[in-house]
Amino acid sequence: MKTIRRTAGRGLAMLLALVLACGMAMAAYGADTTSLDLSRSGSVTLTLADGDGVAVSGGAVTLYQVATLTLDDGNMAYAYTDAFSGCGAALDVEDTSLAETLADYVASEGVSGTTLSIGSSGTVSFGGLELGLYLVVQTTESDSYEIISPFVVTVPLEEDGAWAYDVDASPKVGAVTPVEPEEPEPDESEEPEPDKSTTTTTTTTTDTLPQTGQLNWPILVLGVSGTVLFLVGWYLTRSDRKRTEYAK
Repeated sequence: MKTIRRTAGRGLAMLLALVLACGMAMAAYGADTTSLDLSRSGSVTLTLADGDGVAVSGGAVTLYQVATLTLDDGNMAYAYTDAFSGCGAALDVEDTSLAETLADYVASEGVSGTTLSIGSSGTVSFGGLELGLYLVVQTTESDSYEIISPFVVTVPLEEDGAWAYDVDASPKVGAVTPVEPEEPEPDESEEPEPDKSTTTTTTTTTDTLPQTGQLNWPILVLGVSGTVLFLVGWYLTRSDRKRTEYAK
């Protein structure tokens, strides 16, 4: 019986210690939010650079206010703006997939935001912002660089136990991998162009014999002469036969 009482006593002691610890943590957090000035405005500044630290200029970035910030019994609370009230996503600033979900909602619903061009130093700054949660989307790519992934940022941002109302973000930008252009498919309706590197010789054959300048009269003379010679030979051969018969 004593053993059961000791075990129960130890359990109650541990539970009391846990409650006290949680209460101290909540008190510390609540004390921190008392320094939060909701009447202030903030800013978000982006500095785009590649993996080598080279500034990436050109393109444009759009900023959307996703939620407003309030204090509820000393605790920070966010509430969707009218533009994002129908997105259907749980408002959890720690959720890494929240930015992609909100970016898809913006694209499908045509939600408007504030768009600024990226300067030559790779920097773009949005000022005069109401405190709350913001979505950052690069809507126009920089030349030869990939578009940065959408992300969310809170204004203000807690840093080292203090509130930073001017938030700096430095997303890394990846270079675009060059792609060899595809050769266009030949159009079958058009005749292919001849290969200029090969010389093509075309021979045309006709039924007319080429003229050589030779006259036709020698053919007639040779024909007549041959006939005469044939007759003379025939006559002489016949005469010899008759002589032979008379001699017998």
